[in-house]
Amino acid sequence: MTMTNALAFRSDVLIKKARAAGDTTLYAIAVRTGVRESTISRILAGLTIPTLATLASIATAYGTTLDELVERGSCLLAAVPTQRGEAAA
Repeated sequence: MTMTNALAFRSDVLIKKARAAGDTTLYAIAVRTGVRESTISRILAGLTIPTLATLASIATAYGTTLDELVERGSCLLAAVPTQRGEAAA
């Protein structure tokens, strides 16, 4: 199975949370999250897909959840196997 939409990151959620926290620059987001400024830039520009570790850092820093940062219904989330080896419904 080929997936073309592996992960849909909600950059709008990151921007909204960052602004609410007073973080209006890439540098401020990087400092708060512990993620390199260049990585934040590439994520927001849609040039890279954030890793799970990066998503966790962002979620923790802004008091949100991974679920809120990832588009619902993305192919990856629908295809993640359960502990029994079945595709998640």
